[in-house]
Amino acid sequence: MIESRGLLDIAVWLPDAVVVVDASARLIWANDAAERLFGVDSTRLAGVDGLDFLHPDDQEVAAVALTSIQGKAVGTPIELRIRTPEGWKLVEVIGANLLDRPAVNGLVLCLRDLTQRRRWEIAGDEVGKFRAIVHNSTSVIMLLDASGRIEAVSAAITRLLGHDQELVEGRPLVEFAASHDRGSLAAALSRSIDVPSFSRAPTVVEVELMRRGGNESVPFELSIVNLLDDPTVNGLVVSGHDITQLRATRDALDELTTFDPLTGLANRVTLRAHVERCLGNPTTAVVFIDLNGFRPINDEHGRATGDEILRRVAARLEASVRKGDVVARYGGDEFVVVAAIRDPEELRALAARLAEGIQRPIELPEGTFRLTASVGLAHPGPGDTAATLLGRADTAMYIAKQHAEGGGPYPQQ
Repeated sequence: MIESRGLLDIAVWLPDAVVVVDASARLIWANDAAERLFGVDSTRLAGVDGLDFLHPDDQEVAAVALTSIQGKAVGTPIELRIRTPEGWKLVEVIGANLLDRPAVNGLVLCLRDLTQRRRWEIAGDEVGKFRAIVHNSTSVIMLLDASGRIEAVSAAITRLLGHDQELVEGRPLVEFAASHDRGSLAAALSRSIDVPSFSRAPTVVEVELMRRGGNESVPFELSIVNLLDDPTVNGLVVSGHDITQLRATRDALDELTTFDPLTGLANRVTLRAHVERCLGNPTTAVVFIDLNGFRPINDEHGRATGDEILRRVAARLEASVRKGDVVARYGGDEFVVVAAIRDPEELRALAARLAEGIQRPIELPEGTFRLTASVGLAHPGPGDTAATLLGRADTAMYIAKQHAEGGGPYPQQ
């Protein structure tokens, strides 16, 4: 409790809302104007978390400012949206640090209602409208000098990365990039300066920017426009937006084009690229595998059972090969193993492991299933392409199936 109000007695009569909060933003005291603004009697305000009155998108900005003010005498003015009985209002908040004053022992915050004034500004002033747009933009907008130092930055730097605007300004932008991206960001800034400002062509770069605390990074796409020759700007304008979701989508699409979605094995496209790289190595063995008896199981027990059997077989094939060997699903119930085979003994050992993995019973709720496989083998030859080599292995497998050799010796083409 505040034992001796002193100047706070005067604050009771001020037209602006004045509140005192502790270091964690809990309300200690409020004047009459604050009661009217919040629509809550002061007796009910004591102990309430002040952040609860704020718009959810502004709470992190306020929390950062609250932490920042504890290292200053007077805080940096910020604009926040607060919930009132009349709806959301825009207020300017400026605070003084009186935590070390026994009579107060808190942070004194003055809240000035800007709602009506800002509406007038935006209605009749394009500059005011632009400032409002920039302040509430979901992108981080920065003005840099020619050396790459931040001269001004939008409030999104706090919402997206947790940084205090005032503490960011004056520091090089590259300091906020993850260490592995600082070189590419510095290069992009240099390139943007080399672009004539009249062209307005942006320099675009993807970098990871560090959140406050330096333990977590967020991927951003930055667009840099050179306006150094524009006397009203005289700087580099940088806009950046969070591409976390975009990057996750791209990664998912890349995985879909690289791996088989059912089994997680390499797909046909990835397999062909790998075989193409191995054409010059005569020790390469391409083993083409086709499951025997799979189609009747799939027809009788349904696709879900068939899919689970394919997943089990894929896992067993992966467990049967050595590090560096590649297992791919070629399509349907066909698989391909690409391995480096230096002598016949290695081939026999690989054959035994693959046969054992396929022939081992598969236990499912629907029953116990047993499979065999028809297998063909091919090694790279003169003039081979990935397609012809895979075709020869496929032909060898077809011969094996015709002769019902299953897991026996591999026919070679």
